[in-house]
Amino acid sequence: MELREAINKANQILDEERISPTTKYTPRKTGDAALDALAIHAADGRLTRMRSRRPRKVLEDPTAFQLESANHMLLCALLSQVPEESRAAFFSAVLARVGLAPGCGQSSTDIYPGWNGLVSELPLVAEFSLRNGAKKEFLGVLAEANPLPGHVVLLRHMEELIALSFTVFTETEYQDLDQAVSFFKLTALKQAEPYRRPGPIQLTWPGLRPIYAGPMYGELLNSCNGIKEECRKARYFYLKGSLLEGTNLEINQDRRVVESYLHALGFTKPLIECLNAAQRLHLEGASPFDLKSSMGHLRSFLEQLHAEALPAVHADPKISLPKGWGDGLAYLRKKGVVSEAEEKFAAGLYTLISDEGVHPLIADKEYARLARNVVIEYALLFLRKLDKLGLKLHTENE
Repeated sequence: MELREAINKANQILDEERISPTTKYTPRKTGDAALDALAIHAADGRLTRMRSRRPRKVLEDPTAFQLESANHMLLCALLSQVPEESRAAFFSAVLARVGLAPGCGQSSTDIYPGWNGLVSELPLVAEFSLRNGAKKEFLGVLAEANPLPGHVVLLRHMEELIALSFTVFTETEYQDLDQAVSFFKLTALKQAEPYRRPGPIQLTWPGLRPIYAGPMYGELLNSCNGIKEECRKARYFYLKGSLLEGTNLEINQDRRVVESYLHALGFTKPLIECLNAAQRLHLEGASPFDLKSSMGHLRSFLEQLHAEALPAVHADPKISLPKGWGDGLAYLRKKGVVSEAEEKFAAGLYTLISDEGVHPLIADKEYARLARNVVIEYALLFLRKLDKLGLKLHTENE
């Protein structure tokens, strides 16, 4: 797709988001409709209480909630059609919305992170940029922005993002975010100075009702202070994780996401239990024999993950399903589920686990850790591909 066409379509999506926002956080789905409905009901009250505090409480478990946004999915689908050499320009066009006044629209619906009857597409701009490789660009735009009404909605959403999903940023990136927010806060303080004289002062933008300057700048500054404290807390959680042996926050988060995908896409319960068994043996036992068993479970998990996916990929009933690891992997590549490079990577990973963890009598800790981490990340990549392709197993969880 040509860059100009992609930018025009992105602006269509963002215009719709300004009118009818779709970007929010919801409880992590389990695959059980009844339980998920109860969780959503309970979460409404929990989130209301959390939002009443500033600074917001940062949840140490970043997997309790997940991003939900129909328009985020559309932007991601659009990005996949943009040539690699045009992606930087595409992100620049999307991020340009951060500086376009007023950055929001009127709404009759009271939704979070709306403020004073205003809603904005900027939370979607932030999520899309942060989750698709444009963190540095987003932070640069935020640091240089002149405060607008839409930025109130944006910063309120940033408070929510960090509170519910702090691992979106790395420990180092939190230092960069803190600095960007500090620059924005300084600009807001300078811009608010003329409006500190006694009496209410109204600001006007085309298409918006008049906005009182005091509450707007007060909310911006309060959000900045809240975000800076959340950055500190998030960095503490990373420090805590690094000092606790066997704890890897990002891997543990991704493992839970893998479990969610396995439930949602219809994989069997034993497959999930196999992954959990490998995790327990890795963390609890840690003897060479336990680590060998852990790697054996990981190899079985890889084999069964592909084996259970094959029926959803297989479209011709006249042709028998391939059997065995190698034939199944080749078939997945033939059907476009994995690329040629991914096929080679998966084959090499399987061989490494077999040679270092299954065939020997015992396994080294370094190989066990490597196998666990890489299998989880490969599974996450594979399951997301199945999800994007709309492939779902016909079997139900037992």
